[in-house]
Amino acid sequence: MPKLKNILIIVAVILSFGIAYKLYKRLKDTEKLKLGATSLKAAKKLESFSDLKDIFINGFAMKGYIEVRNFSDKDYTIDQLSLDCYSPKSNKLVAEQTNILPKSVVLKSRQTTNIPLEYNVDLINSLSLFKESDLIPADTTVWQIVTEPSKYCGQINLRNLKVKLIGFIQAEGITLSVNEDYLLL
Repeated sequence: MPKLKNILIIVAVILSFGIAYKLYKRLKDTEKLKLGATSLKAAKKLESFSDLKDIFINGFAMKGYIEVRNFSDKDYTIDQLSLDCYSPKSNKLVAEQTNILPKSVVLKSRQTTNIPLEYNVDLINSLSLFKESDLIPADTTVWQIVTEPSKYCGQINLRNLKVKLIGFIQAEGITLSVNEDYLLL
């Protein structure tokens, strides 16, 4: 009976070391998944007074991607992606992600993967976002922009619009936190 007890203890120790080694490898692989470039663009360009008026009546859409680089020798499947847009100064939620991930996004080993992003910014959030990005004066109202778009059209350049992406990407238990400021391209 003492031999059986010793054998069980040895087996338990070996299994514990095996589990600990797997956790150690996963922790090391966490360092090998990195966020790359992020590109967000307004879906519609601001080319005329009517485009500006349309933004402040209907809001606007942003599309782009976030790049994830996998430097490890293992492929990873993304389990969950949650990235929301916040205003750059006040950290107020401006837009939630509207696109749903395809069935499975695989981060191939030693490759870069672009994950698509889409956002819709409503009327009120557009106004606050434009004000925080210093594209329009802080005391401007929606009514002023809609009634006098020519006055503000020259001031607004969507390339100077700033947003903050906050959220996470989770791939097989590895979580990448995202908290970055971006200019629309």
